[in-house]
Amino acid sequence: MPDAATGNAPDAFVARFSVPKLLAWAALSGGMATLCAPFAIGGFASSAAIGPLLGLAGIIGLFFFGAIAVVFAIRLFDRRAQVVVSTKGLYVRAHGEKVIGLRSIKGMKRDAGRLSLFLHKPAKHPIESRHRRFIYRINGGGAREFFGDVWIWTTHLDQPVDAVIRAIWEHRPATEFEKRPWALEDAALGINQPPRAAG
Repeated sequence: MPDAATGNAPDAFVARFSVPKLLAWAALSGGMATLCAPFAIGGFASSAAIGPLLGLAGIIGLFFFGAIAVVFAIRLFDRRAQVVVSTKGLYVRAHGEKVIGLRSIKGMKRDAGRLSLFLHKPAKHPIESRHRRFIYRINGGGAREFFGDVWIWTTHLDQPVDAVIRAIWEHRPATEFEKRPWALEDAALGINQPPRAAG
């Protein structure tokens, strides 16, 4: 994980798991598992022809949603930084331990609770997480278009998507060429760039 910024650089942006959000997701998943329990029990006890099928579906739902609820419950105790944006780059724990240079980001796409990042050279920053590699594999050729090369779910974090995007732009080093349009636009419109955090 990258160290905090020093000197005149902006303060490092850090996002962790949100306890209220995790509690809500755990309750929702646990509720779904509870709803599946009667089907699991009653299905096999029923004499109807469709009974065993309902029982099997209930068991699958019970274990599926129950497992998700357990995962959310475990994450309640994980206070490590999940996303860090600093002058050193972008760190996404769920993606891998390697810090991604901010100028390596080619583009960004936002969706409901998810920020997808597309890199100039994705092969330099492969997915290290087994879980994410599995998700990528089962989605086939459309995985990159949907998820991007790196993706961040903010539905479980204490920072929204907008805050992550803003942090990336604030910490991304600008070239001399990129600085000029800012100056021209500011002079023409009579506005200033968004204030940067004091060092």
